Amino acid sequence: MKFSSTLFVEYLYFPILLIVLIIGIVTYKKLNLPFKILTFYAGSTFFANIAERISVVISGTNAPVLHIEDLLEYIFCASIYYYFFTNKNIKIAIITSIIVITIFAIINAFTWQPLLKAFPTNITLPAFAILTILSLLLFRQMLLSPVNIPLLSQGVFWYNTAILFYSTTLFFIIGLSNYQLRFHGLVKYFFYLWYAILYIFAALLALTLLKASKEINKSHASRRASLIKNLF
Repeated sequence: MKFSSTLFVEYLYFPILLIVLIIGIVTYKKLNLPFKILTFYAGSTFFANIAERISVVISGTNAPVLHIEDLLEYIFCASIYYYFFTNKNIKIAIITSIIVITIFAIINAFTWQPLLKAFPTNITLPAFAILTILSLLLFRQMLLSPVNIPLLSQGVFWYNTAILFYSTTLFFIIGLSNYQLRFHGLVKYFFYLWYAILYIFAALLALTLLKASKEINKSHASRRASLIKNLF
């Protein structure tokens, strides 16, 4: 069987996801709660992509897995944001959005976009829109309440950058899906663009985990030094 360039691009995503997961596992004990959740998100994404390929072989479509994967993705990402925000109203809004999106995803899977027949764009698009808003609000919080750690050394900065990039670019790509259907010559280019976005997103998540583990180590070292100084 001829191994095409599209198959290479598609299957290259697996080792990239695996690297992110391994980084999360190796640094897990050094991470605080939101970044530990991020490690579970990396794991769910890796195994969901494997399940997608199995689903295609068995039923000819990966739509059923995507219904579950897209919902879990929003739950994980929104939950991480919950721990980053200090505003109680935003925290309540995040919890509310998770409940609403979950209920809507279940209804959507059995009505407008059936689990075995259609992709869950009714869930994906509003989820991306909410994540975009959350990322912008978090950047605002970071500007209004700066910390002593350099911006590029903060795990939260790289996570927020990753989500803003991912949610806006894929929202745009999905929004152009009708053009892909009308102009078949563009499908291949959209495919490569889609995976380029996924590669960059995965790289940003890997950087997030690395920066978060180093940031927390420095914080602990600083606290120990301060305690020793106070003792003497």
